Amino acid sequence: MRLLAQHSPQFNPTTAWEGEEATLRGETRLFRHLGVLRRSPHTGRSHDFTRLECPEWVHVIALTEGHELLAVEQFRHGINASTLEGIGGVCDPGEDPEAAARRELLEETGHRSETWVSLGWCTPNPAVQDNKCHFFLALACVPVAGLDLDPSEELRVWAVPWSEWQQKLRSGEIHHALVLAAFLRLRMWDGWAKLEPILERLP
Repeated sequence: MRLLAQHSPQFNPTTAWEGEEATLRGETRLFRHLGVLRRSPHTGRSHDFTRLECPEWVHVIALTEGHELLAVEQFRHGINASTLEGIGGVCDPGEDPEAAARRELLEETGHRSETWVSLGWCTPNPAVQDNKCHFFLALACVPVAGLDLDPSEELRVWAVPWSEWQQKLRSGEIHHALVLAAFLRLRMWDGWAKLEPILERLP
C-alpha cells in the first residue's frame, strides 16, 4: 500500500480512543444501543459515538446433493420488502458459530449436512457494531425434517440452480450485504478451484 494522506503527521489509527462514559439508550433482543463518549488520543477532544452491542451472527451457503443452492424468501422490515437470501441467524448466548449454523440450516430449511467448511468471518458494520458474522459452506444437504421457525418467522424455502443464482447476483436481485459477502468469501476459499468447475457445468 502507498500512503496518500492522513489526519496529522502524528496520526496512528491503531491508537485506541479513551472511553469516558457509556449511556444505555435502548435494549432489544438483537442489540444494546449505547451512547459512548470517547476522547481522541490525537486532539484530546471528546466526541459522542453510537455503539451497538450485538450477538454473533452466522450465514450459511447450503448446497444440496444435486448442487442446488438452498435459499429462503422472507419479508424484511428494515427495507419494508421481501428478500431472497441464504440461511442465517443469531448465535445463542455461548453457542459456537458452527453449531449455530447447523441449527439455523435445520430450523429454516429442514435440511442437514455432514460436510461443513468455515469460510471465515466479517465485521458487518464496524462503525457502530461490535459483532462478527461467521460464514459457512454446507455441502450435500439433505431434507430430514420440517421447518422449525421462531414465532415471528415466516418464509419460503427455494432450491435454486447455481446458474440462476449467479444471474440473480449479477442483476442485483440478491442485495443483502451479508449474502454478497458470503459469496465473496466462498471464492476466496482454497477449495473453490475444485468446486467451481462442478457448479459451472450444471445447467
